[in-house]
Amino acid sequence: MINEMKFNEDVALMCGLKEAVLASYLWDLISRDDDVIYRYGKLWTRISQRSLSVHLPFLSERAISRAAKKLEKEGVIAIDEYNGSKFDRTYSYAFTEFGGEVMSTSYV
Repeated sequence: MINEMKFNEDVALMCGLKEAVLASYLWDLISRDDDVIYRYGKLWTRISQRSLSVHLPFLSERAISRAAKKLEKEGVIAIDEYNGSKFDRTYSYAFTEFGGEVMSTSYV
């Protein structure tokens, strides 16, 4: 069995490989997830960094946190907390208009 991870080459060139892998995972999650939330004109998915590190075992929670912050800084994604409890630190992720355009290009 071959495990493959596809990523967007433009995001990798702009932000880095870890960021491209995370962006591609979030893009696929938003595309296929029934639990997406529509807010502020964007589709948001809610997932913890711990869950992301389980699905992307080659990235630590800290690496995921840094990658997400870099993607946000570069304008690819938006990050917010839509939580009912102040103790819940699970983030929601959405692609910006720019990020959606970049992710719509071909994967490598």
